[in-house]
Amino acid sequence: MKFFLAKIIEDKSISKVFLVSLLATSFLLISILGIFWVQQARQKFKQESKQIQDDFFKIQEKTLQHETQTLINYIENEREQTRNTLKKDISSRVYEAHSIAANIYNSCKNDLTEEQIKKLITDALRSVRFNDGSGFFYINSLAGVVQMNSENPEWEGQNKLSLKDVFSIPIIKNEIKIAQNNGEGYSNYSWQKEEGQKIDPKISFVKIFKPYNWYIGCTQYVENYELKIQDKILDKITDMRFDESFSIVVFNFNGTCLAHTQKDLIGQNLWNKKDKDGKKIVQELITRGTDKDGGFVRYADPYKKGSQESIAKLMYAKTYKDWQWVIGSGVHISQLTESIQNKRNELKALVNGYFIKAGLIFLLTIFIIITFTRFMVKISKSGLEILTQFYKNAASNSHIIDISKLHFKEFKILGEHANEMILKRKSIEHQLNIETAYFEQLFENSPEAIAITDNESNGIKINKQFTNLFGYTKEDLKGVVIDTLLADETRQDEANNLNYITAKGQLVEIETVRKCKDGRLIDVSIMGNPIEVDGEQIAIFGIYRDITERKIYEKHLTEAKNKAEESDKLKSAFLANMSHEIRTPMNHILGFTEIITAQEVNESERQEYGDLIKQSGINLLQLINNIIDLSKIECKQIKLSSLEIPVNTVLTELYEKYYIHKNKNKKSHLILKIQKTLNDEDSIIYTDPGRLEQLLSNLIENAIKFTDNGFIEFGYQLKEKNKIEFFVKDTGIGIAEKSMENIFHSFRQMDGSDTRRYSGTGLGLTISKRLAEILGGEIRVESKENIGTCFFVTLPYNREKLQIEKTEVCDKKNYNWKGKSILIVDDEKINFSFFKASLVKTKAEILWAKNGSEAVTICQSIAVDLVLMDIQMPIMNGYDATKEIKSFNSQIPIIGQTAYFQKEYKQKVMAAGCDDYLSKPIKTAKLLDSIEKQFLKN
Repeated sequence: MKFFLAKIIEDKSISKVFLVSLLATSFLLISILGIFWVQQARQKFKQESKQIQDDFFKIQEKTLQHETQTLINYIENEREQTRNTLKKDISSRVYEAHSIAANIYNSCKNDLTEEQIKKLITDALRSVRFNDGSGFFYINSLAGVVQMNSENPEWEGQNKLSLKDVFSIPIIKNEIKIAQNNGEGYSNYSWQKEEGQKIDPKISFVKIFKPYNWYIGCTQYVENYELKIQDKILDKITDMRFDESFSIVVFNFNGTCLAHTQKDLIGQNLWNKKDKDGKKIVQELITRGTDKDGGFVRYADPYKKGSQESIAKLMYAKTYKDWQWVIGSGVHISQLTESIQNKRNELKALVNGYFIKAGLIFLLTIFIIITFTRFMVKISKSGLEILTQFYKNAASNSHIIDISKLHFKEFKILGEHANEMILKRKSIEHQLNIETAYFEQLFENSPEAIAITDNESNGIKINKQFTNLFGYTKEDLKGVVIDTLLADETRQDEANNLNYITAKGQLVEIETVRKCKDGRLIDVSIMGNPIEVDGEQIAIFGIYRDITERKIYEKHLTEAKNKAEESDKLKSAFLANMSHEIRTPMNHILGFTEIITAQEVNESERQEYGDLIKQSGINLLQLINNIIDLSKIECKQIKLSSLEIPVNTVLTELYEKYYIHKNKNKKSHLILKIQKTLNDEDSIIYTDPGRLEQLLSNLIENAIKFTDNGFIEFGYQLKEKNKIEFFVKDTGIGIAEKSMENIFHSFRQMDGSDTRRYSGTGLGLTISKRLAEILGGEIRVESKENIGTCFFVTLPYNREKLQIEKTEVCDKKNYNWKGKSILIVDDEKINFSFFKASLVKTKAEILWAKNGSEAVTICQSIAVDLVLMDIQMPIMNGYDATKEIKSFNSQIPIIGQTAYFQKEYKQKVMAAGCDDYLSKPIKTAKLLDSIEKQFLKN
């Protein structure tokens, strides 16, 4: 062997040396394959054991299901045969009775009267009893009259068509129908015996007896026959014999054993019987048996005789609900343990044999390895020392190997590759330093707060932004579970759950709250992600972002959304209330107008109805004025007049007005008081008289409306030197504290329910507040529920005239437009009639167009001096009609008129080409003045 090895070395090649390595590798592979084989054998054993167990249970389950279902099928078959036997029995009985009746009739019909024959038949059948006395005959007429009933003789002579069973099924009606249609047949119904509450099914058979329009019947309880078949079935089950591991049991729903392989258990109530694990076996069987397809129960058999230990058992249970039985088939499963143990013994013998063979191969391999290794160490020692020294120094120094000192060709190749490795490592280290610098700069200077932890969430590293956000330094968090510092007590469970998820390698994104070092709580978003190297998780990084400002913004958005939704609801409620308030006076106006015009009424009634129509019109106008005022105020289009106002005079007029008002409204018992603190000369101020009176009127009307007893007092007093404070005080219902902050808001009412006591739109106080502000003052309220309310209005005490834009005042004039033609364009006839009535004294020729298209046609065919154009119309609206007319006659003046008063609508009307704009309701003086201006202009 030495000579052979020397020959190999003479070529200065050590390739053969790798034979040793191959042997070592072989040994390693043998060991690995051996371990793998053992593991595979173990795995195979587990699988086969599980398969044996699964197959055993599947076979047993199918067998048990089959046996149980076979027994149920047997019960069903026996039950059906019993039912058929019962039906056959009662039908044969009825045939006998019918034959007896027919014989009596045929033999006596020529000798006896009909009544005598009937008595003979009923007497003959009355005494007949059968089936241990439970069977009897009865005879009823086809009209439902009972002729003979030995069981209920008190029924004889009575009409029992209304007789029904416990489920309201007509008994005699059904029997008559069967007798009439088929001549004979069976009838089923349910009957409740007088001595108990139990409901029992019954079967009857009837056959028509034509001579007297009778039918003869016999009925029997099904239960009498079923009890017999039940006893028969239970005896058969008890007598069944199987092998020792198989058994069949029957229990009723209260836990009593009806049948069992162990006869000594029959008749015992085993409801609370438990196995060694505390499982109540019978209760479990009943529970599983009542499932749709039955069910299986595993337990330790406590009934097995001759055994010290409980035997595992598998039983399939299924209920037979008609009899309230649960039927079970069971088998002992001890065979499974024996099969698994045999398989384990086979595997153990196989593994032992493999270990013996592997041991012999292992010893032989060791001998060969030792022999080759000792020889090769001597030959290659010098080269190995050089390489060993190189690798020893390579960890700390990047020295190059001197290739000339290596003798083996393979060593030289290794040396060259080692030198290349050193050069590449230098390059990689340089690149790694660059990448590390990139990461450190990105990590430290990131605008996001970043923390790196180990897999147990202990702090490793944090950046500057993390310290800026939370106040903690690297020293504070190093080796500490970060969330023990950042999460407060209420969020520790949340933090633990997040740490658990990220430790499992899952990405986490959440918005929550975390605690700073100084104790502040801030809203943050957290993103946690695992850091993996070569597929293995080594750490976790978390990015924290301060979202406090966004949360505040979202909160504001949510509040704004809630306010908008509330406003929308309030407007909807306001519109519904407004509809009610408008329709009520309109109902009065239309209703009484119809009465006046369609019925004969006397003059006093006509006057009364006219006054009611007028009052409803005033109320409706006041409502519309409130709506328009509120709209003008909201659109900032209201105009004020600055006039000299003696406040004392205004209050006196209001006192006289509302003294009459309260009496008319059936509140004459209320005391109305007035308070003036200045003489008439000092009470003069400059303001808009109409708006001041409107403001105070709203408050006084409210006070009268909401006061049933006591007084209403209003007046004023000087407050400071330049302010005058008006007040309206009452002893009415007051305002609840929770409603105080909303009483001046638009579309708000203290009581918005369908059962509210006081009517109204809820606009009065809103308008009053706006008017007080427009007049340069403010309004406030003091109130206690069920005690009273006091409103205070503070206005400037102006002794000098203010520069407030005056409203236009139209003087009454007489207009003569004879020779002029005016075209009224409106789809509503009532509007045309109003304009025509307003213009009749001007002697102008009045034309009418019902829509924009007709207006264009008229203006093209005849000379029209002026057009009064409605905006909203069918076919062609006022905008398009105006543009069309102006396109061929730009000189013709056109006045737009609409129910919209907002500024944007006026701009739109004027942009369409109209020369002036009027908003409804249109006063006659303003209409005439506008037309006169257009005629003068043209």
